[in-house]
Amino acid sequence: MSYRALVAVFLLTPSLAAAAPIASDLVAGAARMDITPPQSAMPPGDTIRDHLYARAIVIKNKSGGCGVLVGLDQGGARNDMIQDALPRAAKAINCPQQNFVISATHTHSGATGGLSGGSPTSKEVAEAVVKAITQANAKLTPARIGFGTTDVHFNVNRDAFQNNWMQGVNREAPSDKTLSVVAVIGADNLPIGFYMNYAMHPIDFYLTGVLSADFPGEASRYVERRYDGKTVAIFAQGASGDQNPLLVAPMQKLAGLRTRMEGRGDEHYGALSPWEISARRLNGNADATAQYKIPLKPEEMAAYKAAIDTDDRMVSAMGTIIGESALDVMKNRMPLVSGSAAIAAAERQITCPGRDRVDESARQGVLPPYKDGAPVNLRVGLLRIGDIDIVGVNGEVYNDIWRNLRDRMPNRKTMMTTLANGAANSGYIYSEAANTRLTFQVISSRLKPGCAEAGIIGAALEMAADAGK
Repeated sequence: MSYRALVAVFLLTPSLAAAAPIASDLVAGAARMDITPPQSAMPPGDTIRDHLYARAIVIKNKSGGCGVLVGLDQGGARNDMIQDALPRAAKAINCPQQNFVISATHTHSGATGGLSGGSPTSKEVAEAVVKAITQANAKLTPARIGFGTTDVHFNVNRDAFQNNWMQGVNREAPSDKTLSVVAVIGADNLPIGFYMNYAMHPIDFYLTGVLSADFPGEASRYVERRYDGKTVAIFAQGASGDQNPLLVAPMQKLAGLRTRMEGRGDEHYGALSPWEISARRLNGNADATAQYKIPLKPEEMAAYKAAIDTDDRMVSAMGTIIGESALDVMKNRMPLVSGSAAIAAAERQITCPGRDRVDESARQGVLPPYKDGAPVNLRVGLLRIGDIDIVGVNGEVYNDIWRNLRDRMPNRKTMMTTLANGAANSGYIYSEAANTRLTFQVISSRLKPGCAEAGIIGAALEMAADAGK
């Protein structure tokens, strides 16, 4: 063969390989449904920054196995919503309920009532979940699946001690920087869907009068725009019970203006941290919430709108980097994708002793009196797709619980999705290492020490072992 002919064959080979059909036992589909409330449902003076969605990815194999991933731009996956949506969706696509992971991004600005409800209602979200899953199931097409990770240095542990325990910035405490990415790839080598998992509280528009999916929604939409809306990108909240964004000055200034909390927007060198300013009040969050209910005056609006613009830029930046990092994982840190995957799922219920606070006047920094309370019921699930494990927990889990589990899991392609398949009656699920910290997460939790961490880790390990049999 001549040199010219050899070069021609060499140049032709990649295109022939790319055009060759790819064998796959997997099929997948994805869809999203808009759940944004109308402007008419917003309180006077509040604004809608971006749209909220229910997103779904359905994965099935030829053996009849199935897995369903759903992400909600909501503060939580409410129990009544799950009880409404899950049985209907399971029946509609013939997939067992335990094979679903329906989780919330935990945006603190995803409803007209913030974290406490409002619009969209549980019924509206449930309808959107069922429709998204049904539509995703109707789009099933040959697929492959892959897993990869990268580090994103946006989060920080928020259990801080500055003369007393408070919410703040603790750069030395545990904080997993891992962005885990599951990519579902079509036969044309374009993504059908992404499942991005990262541990960081979306608080950037909390108590600001702005409805938004925050940085998780920004990340999802960034990826979806990159593929002209032909892919669906779900953000799943990791073990973020004690994880905040590191850079919150824009949020603090905006929230400070909206709630009239003096000093939270102080930009001077040497100024007190906004967290410390809040901690000096007995219950600064309650004071801010009370002020939030009072509309701004006309003379307050110019500074408020300028602060919205600054915070908007920060949220866009974080979402953009997370989204682009997920794309980088798919393209450069995901060497293997498989068209064949067994799918298994399991669920465990954990019951722990409960406690109720007798005095709730202080938000943090005190050890309140407790009395025995009703038992706390936690739900832990495992969805295994091939060699990828997704551990789901129905609460806000401390990061070192996940880290302790991760280091013991037999499969390293593992992530923990929190706020999944309902809401436990626990409040925060703190780690044993954190049980003496007088932060608001720990003292508000209904969990007594000594049960939750061991129960979650034990249940996950047991299910992982059973799935491997």
